[in-house]
Amino acid sequence: MRGTTALLAFSLLVVGCGGESENDASGGSGGATGGSSGAGGSTGGAGGGGGTAGTGGSTGGTAGVGGGSGGSGGSTGGTGATGGSGGSTGGTGGAGPAQPECKVDGDCKMFADCCSCMGIPTSENPVPCPAMCLQDKCGELGGPKTAACIAGRCVAGFNCDSSKVTCKMATPICDPGKVPLVKEDGTCWQGSCVPANECKAVKSCAECTGSLFCVSYVTQLGPQNHCADVPKTCGSDFSCACSGPSVCTPPYGTCQDFSGQKGVSCSCPNC
Repeated sequence: MRGTTALLAFSLLVVGCGGESENDASGGSGGATGGSSGAGGSTGGAGGGGGTAGTGGSTGGTAGVGGGSGGSGGSTGGTGATGGSGGSTGGTGGAGPAQPECKVDGDCKMFADCCSCMGIPTSENPVPCPAMCLQDKCGELGGPKTAACIAGRCVAGFNCDSSKVTCKMATPICDPGKVPLVKEDGTCWQGSCVPANECKAVKSCAECTGSLFCVSYVTQLGPQNHCADVPKTCGSDFSCACSGPSVCTPPYGTCQDFSGQKGVSCSCPNC
């Protein structure tokens, strides 16, 4: 009886040991699977592209039972560069060369009020000055009654060429932009000052003062000088590039800038 009991105990011991070994093997297999999951998680997400900052990669995989820790997420994407600023604004286009206000005398007319006596284009109608007078300025000066087109400008046509003055009378002193009026016979002063740009001609370019510039026509008898105003479209540019076409009219179509002097020369190569 005692022998039978001992044999039964030994059999139970052997069965118990065998079951424990089988469980241990299953546990080892689980550990291997867990390790595989850890390896998959180790790769982080790719960084973001330029411009808006990229979002980091997803969280690494969950570690398997008995396996290694999951990999960490990817790094934050780089910051995009700021775009370059726009180019500068383009320049303003130019108005182009000025044109003459007249071509023939018929394009002009006289205008007279208490303040002015001048030639103007037929299309203009200035507002008379508010002064009161018994005689307008043209009547006071004894000026011409018909306007003329000279050097591309409508002018009253006063006689201002003092090259033949021989009288003993003192030369009148005039404000800038004006010159002494000469009697019709050209031998003496008349005693008044008139706008230089309303004259038929002046003795020299030195008489074109103030805001006026000189226009010298090259003729076979010598230079013929005129004083002209700078066209409004040219601002203060009296050069051939802008003002030239408005004063060098046919047949004097070739313009040349003076050197060191405020003016231009107009010549006629085929005259």
